[in-house]
Parts: sequence; structure tokens; C-alpha cells
Amino acid sequence: MAEGVAGDAAGGAACVDLDSEVLVGWLRTSPPGPGVIGVLAGVDPGLLSHSQQVDLLVVFEQVAAWVAAGQQRVLAVLAASPDGPASPSVDDEAVSGGGDDWVREEVAAALRLSPVTADRRLQVARALDGRLGDTWSALTEGSISYVQAAAIVAALDELDDRTAAAVQARVLGRASGQSLAELRRCLRRAVLAADPVSAGERHEQARVERRVELWPARDGMAELHAVLSAEEAATVWTAVDALAHQPTDPDRQHHNPDGIDARRADALVGLATATLARPELPSRHGARPHIQVTVAVTTLLGVDDAPGELAGYGPVTAEVARRVAADGVWRRLLTDPVTGRLVDYGRTVYRPPADLARFVIARDQRCSFPHCGQPAVRCDLDHVIRYPDGPINADNLAALCRRHHRAKHEGGWKLAAADGGHDWTSPAGRSYHVQVPSVLPDP
Repeated sequence: MAEGVAGDAAGGAACVDLDSEVLVGWLRTSPPGPGVIGVLAGVDPGLLSHSQQVDLLVVFEQVAAWVAAGQQRVLAVLAASPDGPASPSVDDEAVSGGGDDWVREEVAAALRLSPVTADRRLQVARALDGRLGDTWSALTEGSISYVQAAAIVAALDELDDRTAAAVQARVLGRASGQSLAELRRCLRRAVLAADPVSAGERHEQARVERRVELWPARDGMAELHAVLSAEEAATVWTAVDALAHQPTDPDRQHHNPDGIDARRADALVGLATATLARPELPSRHGARPHIQVTVAVTTLLGVDDAPGELAGYGPVTAEVARRVAADGVWRRLLTDPVTGRLVDYGRTVYRPPADLARFVIARDQRCSFPHCGQPAVRCDLDHVIRYPDGPINADNLAALCRRHHRAKHEGGWKLAAADGGHDWTSPAGRSYHVQVPSVLPDP
């Protein structure tokens, strides 16, 4: 641990010859800022007592909040003054739209965030820099964390300024002593008490925003996250619970050794599998809804156990890849033997236009914008060089979600094909390269 360290947070007189107790006491009582950060850099936690280590941990948390508050101020300035070129004319009415700024794409690419996460960061920054300034002050002081500040912003999103200020004043004094879950419960109660008349209206609006999301998890698993109304969620739960309590099929018992929870999961999958068999389901890019797995032929034949790639999820074990492939229609994919990237697609199944679309979807896997996770099957296939100036081939096509298709046409973002991927240039002049992902790992 360093002795004779820097001065106070305001840049005052230096403190010298401090023992660990005095030093940690000074850190604990000083407001977070450059002076505290300078002192922390010289502290060796291994030389402190257990109690002092806990104090140091709290100081680091306060400094992290102070840094987050500073970043919020930068984000608020960006959000208030998006600096981009005028929107060019758009020939394709399907991707046109008005009223959007594209600063979230700039933030997403620079911070390596998904565009949705970047947009939420900007919303939080706008609120903290505006009507929820007291929450920003608490974050700057280190009395609350960024996730707590974001929770306050999210809970008060739909309230008018006066009601939001009243709820903020009610909850902020206790927030520093609460966990995130406790703060969220407090916020829900305070919002309902402050605006009971509008609760029904907000519920109806929330129903419009219902959604189901898929999140990859570890060990070849995934999380299916559904946001539903309370009665809809109860309906789904009652259905899968009833199916789960049916007598167990002995042939499937090994799939749910953990009991009723696993049987509920089997029931939900069974409902979805039956739905996929319905002939009236709509197609995308000329193909019915389907599950795509990419696996080396050597793995498929059992010569090796190289991982496969499940579209929309990522790497899966050889066993999972074989199981999925066993029930499907096989199509040949030719990959580069060095990079593993897709370079050709067998054209024995579809006519050329549909086959070309399937090739680009299989090659890109996701939206080609930096850090966007939208699966390619749900994207537009856009010409890198606008038709009819550019050719109609795979090199001149990129999978772009609707938002980033529009960003290219009217948001000032420029896209160019590059060796093995795509090069983007932002309105701020920053360059980002998006590598076409390998469909097979480390050939």
C-alpha cells in the first residue's frame, strides 16, 4: 500500500504518512472523484484487514457510479445533438420512415453494444440529464449504482414530469440502502400510489409491447423470455403445467430426470413442435419456418466431434448437431477450408433467386451491422451497391434488419463489401469492420 498519497477530491493539500486505517477512513468519507481514483490506484487490498477490504470494495462501487454518471452526461449531449448528415432520398418505400435520429447506432458501434442496449442507455441519459436530475446527482455522489438509476428511469418512463418528480422524491432517499429488487418493489408501489387512475391505461399500452425473446445460455441451453399480461402468462403456465402432470411416457422419461420442471419444458416444446407442422404457416425468403444447423460432414458421419452451429443460437455440441440434422432435409454448404466461412451453396433445392437468398442468410447468420443480433432470416437482403448499379450476386448482398437497412439509406451510414465481411462508416467518420462469421469453428 502506498503512503504519502494524493490530496483530497477537490485538489487540496496532500495527505502524507497515512497508515491503512486512516487511509481507508479517508477514502470511505471522501466524495468520489479524481483524487479518490488517484489514491485507489496505490492501494494494495492484500495489506488491509478484512473490514478494510470491505470498505475498499464499497469505495470502488462509489467510484464506478461516479464514472457512470460522467458517461451519462456525455450520452445526454450526444442524444440532444445528433450530428449526422441530411437524410438522402430513398427509392425503396419499404425501408423509408421519418423522425428517427441515428445516434444510437453511433453509440452501439463505439461501445460494442447491441443497438437496443445503446438506445436504452440514451433514454436513461436523457432522463437523468433532464427531469430526473436528483437521481443523476445521487449517482454522481455514489449513493446509488447505475443499475439502480436505470431502474428508476424505467419505472417512471410513462409518468408525467410532475408525477415522476414526486415518485423520485419518495423513493430516492431510501434507494442507497436497498438492493435492486427492493428498489424495484418500492418503485412499483410508489407509481401505483401516485397515479392510480392511469394504471389501466398503462397496462393496455404494456400489452401492446408484449414479446418473446430468445437468449443463449451456457452448456447448450437457452432462455425463452416472454413478457405477457398477467392473465396470459397464467394461461400459458396452466397449460404446460397440466400437460406436465399427464402420465409420463416411458420412452421420454430420460429427457426429464429432474421431475416436473423438466416435464413442463417438454410440454412447451411439444406445443411449438406441433405448430411448426401446420401447413398454413407463412414463409420467409421462399422457405417455411425451419431450424438450421451447420455441421461438418465428418462430424455428421461420426469421424470427429467438432461443434456445429445452430442458426440464431451459436455453437452446439456434435451430439446436438447430429440430433437436429437427423430429422431434417440436408443441403450442401461449401466452406473455406482455412476460415470456415461459407463460400458456396448447393443449388439443387431451390430456383436461383430463392437459393441465393438462402445462401446469404446462411452466410451472414445475423444482421451485418456492428453488434446487431437480429437473425438473418428475419432481415432484409439489401444491395451493398444499390440496384441497378450493382450486380445481383452474393457479394453484393447483405442481411440487414429493417432498422439498419434504413440506417444505410437515410441515416448517413455507408456500407461497402470487404474481404470476408463488410465495412461500415458512421456519420461521425468512424470505421467498423464486421467479419462474416464462420459457420464452422477452426477448420
